[in-house]
Amino acid sequence: MLLSAIIIPMLKERKRLNWLVALSATIVSFLISTFFFISYFNKSIIESYNWFSFNGLSFSLSLIGNNLTIFMALLVSFISIMVLFFAGAYMKKERQARFYSEMSFFIFSMLGLVLSNSLLLFFIFWEFVGITSYLLIGFWYDREGPAVSSKKALIITRIGDLSFLAAIIIIFSSLKTFSISTLLSSIYSLPMSVIILAGSLFTIAALSKAAQFPFYTWLIDAMEGPTPVSSLLHSATMVAAGAYLLVRLLPLISAAGLQNLIVIFGFITAFIGALLGLRERHLKKILAYSTIESLAFMFMAIGTLNAGGAIFYLFTHAVFKSMLFFISGALALSFGTYDVYELSKKKLRGTWLTIPAFIGFASISAIPPFMSFFAHSALTYNFNIFENMAFVIVAFLTALFSFRAFFVIFKGKANKGMKKEFNLLFPIILLSIISTIGGVFLFFFNDIINIAYSFDVFSFIALASALLGVLVSYEFFYLRKGQSFESKMSQIGSRLANYRYERFIIAIGNAISDLGFYFSRFDYMFSNVMSRAAESTFILSSKTREVENGDAFRYITAVIIGLTAIILVALIFIW
Repeated sequence: MLLSAIIIPMLKERKRLNWLVALSATIVSFLISTFFFISYFNKSIIESYNWFSFNGLSFSLSLIGNNLTIFMALLVSFISIMVLFFAGAYMKKERQARFYSEMSFFIFSMLGLVLSNSLLLFFIFWEFVGITSYLLIGFWYDREGPAVSSKKALIITRIGDLSFLAAIIIIFSSLKTFSISTLLSSIYSLPMSVIILAGSLFTIAALSKAAQFPFYTWLIDAMEGPTPVSSLLHSATMVAAGAYLLVRLLPLISAAGLQNLIVIFGFITAFIGALLGLRERHLKKILAYSTIESLAFMFMAIGTLNAGGAIFYLFTHAVFKSMLFFISGALALSFGTYDVYELSKKKLRGTWLTIPAFIGFASISAIPPFMSFFAHSALTYNFNIFENMAFVIVAFLTALFSFRAFFVIFKGKANKGMKKEFNLLFPIILLSIISTIGGVFLFFFNDIINIAYSFDVFSFIALASALLGVLVSYEFFYLRKGQSFESKMSQIGSRLANYRYERFIIAIGNAISDLGFYFSRFDYMFSNVMSRAAESTFILSSKTREVENGDAFRYITAVIIGLTAIILVALIFIW
């Protein structure tokens, strides 16, 4: 992948060749990952390469291959193949050399991230992912929206990056190594203060990268980028890197006692994401809120120390979310809009996208037989009764806002104007098939990663809640019996949006700006006074230096006058 990122710019305007090189390199990455997955199944191999030494300390670049890391490499490369396949149609008229070069480097960075066994190497790839996402979100940099959104994503995620770097420094100062394996085997040799501080900083880094509360706003604006970029960022790559980091460091998070805090942040984020999704008209932004919510589910599972459930849900989410973004892109290519109410006028019911879209939105809502229903049984395995009750509420809201988009878009008789290019059809149909039958993979997933699942009473209560959400959505948004409800939810969502932490940051920025203005006025007044004093001193000195002209007679006269004045003053006081 790195080689393709270097080669593609040399191809310049040979557009089809750019796409073929990027796609071929990704397929090779997938085949290599498959080979290693088969060859090293249930094994753990660590490859370290000495980078440099300084003051007796050795800095190594270390990679690890085990079931988790190689499975993630397989997932990243597979989803990347689907995204690049779709991009062959979507980006046909764009500057392809730049696009595919950046995409290739992004995929290379993500593959390096999931295979890293060194915190330093993990951080390097973490930063590569961040900077290439900035470039990809701002691909149309000549437009105001993408340019601003890319900077916003870069700046907000810097908070997490600084936290990550600080955590690495703290760990290295204690263990004198960057090795993740060494860290996990030596956790309880560390002071408790180090464990808590490092664990907290890693958690902030993960929340920032995964767009969780209070960092979630950058991901919505990231929809200004091309749809293939949105699909790649929102499925198994950049935003999933935050959840993946916590899974890799789960023993540290557990030792720091941060589980309940992570669960709380997860539920807050899921609730906010569902409510804000109800007011959104832009299809990609609706899917973005769904991504924020799905990632929140992963964080809930991580907070209950259920790494297997989080990873399996990450896998299912990557499949159905990529497919839904492809569907949104196909609709935009055909009709030039992402607005769900504009799309509803196109009479899309019965088009070839109807069934895949239903599968995708049913997967978001975890309705059987689609694979996310099975993922939820693993996701919630360690939930207590309060967490299960909260999850039931979120399940209702999830189905409500997901099927709102489906029922608004796919109504009316079929339109014959839909594009049916192979590059659009193939990834959407393949991913819809996997979403439908992939749930059975749950029963074999324990052979890859330790996972537990249970179809208990709360699983079916959550399902009933989701089905109720679908029914309410059908009544209010398809049959249009609830315009007042829709208006109310839009108002609630708008009010909630008004309390986004960005507004507080802007207010703080304005206050600092005002303070700076008053300081500048004081500085102006002070400098003005000093200037006047300097001018007065100059004028006075120019007058007094006329006395110092070398005339001896004038000097003697001045001395006599001065002595006379002193004598007179003395006589007056004595008298």
